[in-house]
Amino acid sequence: MRIEWLIVMVLVSVAAYDIKPKQSETRFPQIAIYGGIVDTPAAAEPPRRGAQIIFDITTDAAADEVNPGLVSVARYLNLNAAAELKPTDVNLALVLHGPATRAALGDAGYAKHAKAAKNPSLELIYKLKECGVEVFVCGQSLARNKFDQAEVADGVTTAVSAMTVNANRQQDGYSYLSIH
Repeated sequence: MRIEWLIVMVLVSVAAYDIKPKQSETRFPQIAIYGGIVDTPAAAEPPRRGAQIIFDITTDAAADEVNPGLVSVARYLNLNAAAELKPTDVNLALVLHGPATRAALGDAGYAKHAKAAKNPSLELIYKLKECGVEVFVCGQSLARNKFDQAEVADGVTTAVSAMTVNANRQQDGYSYLSIH
């Protein structure tokens, strides 16, 4: 009897040792490929319906990489989807300026200025727009970087400046998030 009990205890110990907490898997519930999230069921402060946010993006990326600021916006949409919110439950806008300006260029302009075949951020920009995100580029940054207005990608709106977009949206009740 004692040996049987010992065998049972060894088997239970081995089984218990073998059980590992499941690693959180990255998910993409709204924007595929970009801005993956992990589930955090016990975490505080989930996304809320009715949020209005202006994302101020100044981060650049290597010529062959997607702009990380845009990925952050995709992550926000994925977090909302995980909280069972639709893109229409929030109002989002983003403005690209400073070093991030070239992410707003179409493929031809990007190839000219970034020495890359095409703009790797465009696919994500269009996915964000499909979710209702307004996409602006700073007209002052375009001029300062010697990018022609005609080089801006279709669907990206040129604003007078990033400062005016940020000020106007905050006056409209949007929260400001600086993405570096």
